[in-house]
Amino acid sequence: MSNKVQSTARTTTWRDSALLPMKVASEAVGVSITSLYRLADAGRLQLRTLSGRTLVVTTSLIALADSAEDWTPSDRGKEARAKRKEIARAALQS
Repeated sequence: MSNKVQSTARTTTWRDSALLPMKVASEAVGVSITSLYRLADAGRLQLRTLSGRTLVVTTSLIALADSAEDWTPSDRGKEARAKRKEIARAALQS
C-alpha cells in the first residue's frame, strides 16, 4: 500500500490531501469500498462528489481511523468448535 497520492504539482501523503478517491481511502484504512459507503450511511464518514467522482473527506477518514478500538480476542465460535470436537471424538470411539 502506498502512502503517496500522485499530484501534477507534487507528491503528497494521503493525509495531506483534502479529498481522497475511494480506492485510496479504502487502502489507507484497510477496509473495502463497500464498507466506506456503509460507514458513510451510518454517519461515521463524510463523502463528497466532485466531477462525478465520489471522494472521501480526509479529516473524517482520519477521525474514523482514530476511533478504531483496540483488538481483543473474542469467544465467537467457541461453542461451534467444542461441538465439532465432541462429534469428532464420538466418531473416533465408534
